[in-house]
Amino acid sequence: MNLEKKTSYEILELQNMQLDFSHDEIIKNLENDDCEDFIKIFSILNLEKFNSLKEVELLFHHLTNHPTPIREVVALKIEEIYSDEYFSENIKEQFLKSIIDINPNVCRAICNKISTSQKLKEELGLCIVDKINQLLKEIKDNDEALGSFYDNASKIRKNHAKNKKLFSLYWYLESFSICMSEKTNSEALEIVKQTIKFNDYTIREKTAKILANIENVPNELLKIANEDINFYVKNQVYDKINFEE
Repeated sequence: MNLEKKTSYEILELQNMQLDFSHDEIIKNLENDDCEDFIKIFSILNLEKFNSLKEVELLFHHLTNHPTPIREVVALKIEEIYSDEYFSENIKEQFLKSIIDINPNVCRAICNKISTSQKLKEELGLCIVDKINQLLKEIKDNDEALGSFYDNASKIRKNHAKNKKLFSLYWYLESFSICMSEKTNSEALEIVKQTIKFNDYTIREKTAKILANIENVPNELLKIANEDINFYVKNQVYDKINFEE
């Protein structure tokens, strides 16, 4: 069976087939590098609990550097059953990597899990800020070579390298909007000053989402978002504008 051609919904429907494993069998299958991907998929689908940090880290091991169907099912299982009692530095790194997985279903599931965990928000917030700043520096350094990411429409060019950076920035901004706190207020402000000017409206939309949650945000930034040509951007800050001013 070619799992790479299966959609997430088709993979989840495979649960209806009669292929069950005990907890010990699931762990053994995940530990076995020679185990078929199809068997690992069913093992992960059957996983209902963790008995140790080692088991949690074993599941997270399959969140990166594995075929797309495995990564996606792992992300969905993490969203379903992961709890903060098993947090570790290794798991933290896996969360940060998977936020920008090439499969948006993985990114979405991981962001959903972060949104429900105060522990993850606190642990990941500043790390995500660092990732965003690093990516913005790369974008600035390569702006001329890849075609402008900003306002100069004459330089806009589509290519894989540019799209990959935009995709990563999109999901980092989304995850940061989830993790924001008073501690990251100043960092958030510096980020949105740069990303509010991007050509890509999806970046401006995530920027406006962050902007709406910054305390004492400068009115000039709110005005830029409110006057954006894209409805989804301006809608993020609509209730933040004082129309009487």
